[in-house]
Amino acid sequence: MKKLKYIGLLFLTMAVTFSCEKEEIMSFQADDAVNFQDESITYSFLTNPEEEYIQEIEVRIMGVAKDYDRYFEVEIIDDELTTAQADQFEIIGGVVKANEYTGTLSIKVYNSSELADEEISLHLRLSDSQDFKKGNIESSEFLLTWTDKVVVPNWRWYSYFFTRVPSTEAYRAVVASTGLVQFEISDYLALGPTGAEAMGTQFGDYVKQWNKDNPDNPLRHDDGPLAGELIEPIYYTKSKFD
Repeated sequence: MKKLKYIGLLFLTMAVTFSCEKEEIMSFQADDAVNFQDESITYSFLTNPEEEYIQEIEVRIMGVAKDYDRYFEVEIIDDELTTAQADQFEIIGGVVKANEYTGTLSIKVYNSSELADEEISLHLRLSDSQDFKKGNIESSEFLLTWTDKVVVPNWRWYSYFFTRVPSTEAYRAVVASTGLVQFEISDYLALGPTGAEAMGTQFGDYVKQWNKDNPDNPLRHDDGPLAGELIEPIYYTKSKFD
């Protein structure tokens, strides 16, 4: 009798254990989810002469990759962090490509005159879609900011190779012609004298060509110690413009 009770208790214990293990396995078979990789990003039109830009924001999935494209969705949080108006952006959509564990949310942002003096933002939150659930709460929100605002950096090293005095317009011309958003001692050492002079010449040719193409609207310092004066490059290709 005792032996039968023992066997019965053993089967009951095994059944409970199996049931718990089954529940545990089932708990890991949740719907695939998606999380933002970062918390925020700021884009500047300073290096982009176009009127619009498609910003891609990376996400990572929780779950397994599938052999077909899947899509996720976001919503705009209507709070003090969202300052962009409806005509200043377009949410293109979010996709995780087939057999991938990361995906991208694509948002088109538009440049405007207001962005020369301010930043605008979108506060976004992941939402459920047919393919994905929103993931961890702490990784479900993202702040996208964009601007065309210029902050002129320290001009010491610029003054040796680009133009003697700083201004917002001179800095814009440097960025537009060379892609340099900063030029400090470390940048000079990386380029060397020849490379720095080549960058300066690239800037000078840009200024000279602009003035040649726009004789009624040449590039001038718009602020700083020489506001209103023509921007005079230190280096340029003399055989081309003199």
